[in-house]
Amino acid sequence: MLLGAYVLGGLSETDRRFVDSHLPGCDDCRQELTRSAPVPGLLRRAPGMLAPPPPAVPDPGAAEVSLDRLLTQVRKAETARRRRGRLQWLALAAALVMVAGLSAGLLLRPSQPEPGGPPSQFSAAAGYAVSGRATLTPKPWGTSVSVVLADLPGQGPFMLRVAAADGRSEQAATWAATPAAAATVTGASSLHLQDIQTVSVLDRAGHLLATTRLS
Repeated sequence: MLLGAYVLGGLSETDRRFVDSHLPGCDDCRQELTRSAPVPGLLRRAPGMLAPPPPAVPDPGAAEVSLDRLLTQVRKAETARRRRGRLQWLALAAALVMVAGLSAGLLLRPSQPEPGGPPSQFSAAAGYAVSGRATLTPKPWGTSVSVVLADLPGQGPFMLRVAAADGRSEQAATWAATPAAAATVTGASSLHLQDIQTVSVLDRAGHLLATTRLS
């Protein structure tokens, strides 16, 4: 645009004011102005070169003063912009470090066991030698029922049944006979832990093999 004449002081007052108002909002022109700022001084020092024409303003030194002032403002704005950029990068880096630390903490945090009662020991029904224990864990949907059993009769399948004090009962799991006559089984019931009164092991015909009472 008019930057060459502006640097050399050859603009009218109206054009100079136009450039003054345009420069603060234009990065390209400010950079070009910064690069062109040394030209008047070089021309004055170059041997045999004509001095640039005087500025067409009432005060001969006004253009130079205005240029120096504007260059100072440009340099300050550029320094502030770079400082803001560094601060933004530092803030971003700190946020990334914090997120990484939280993620690592979650990964390294040991899983907490869900609350549940102590294992409850089974008592064998008359004529059987079944032994074992039941561990019940409350869940949002009901109760997880885990049993460890030994000395099961050779015939299967077997069934795990939970019953509430109000008479409700549900089948929590079924499994087949094993060569070792033992089993570790995890089942589920929609009954909540506080409602379950007994956990029973039954054979295929529904005969009671062992039971444990919770409450």
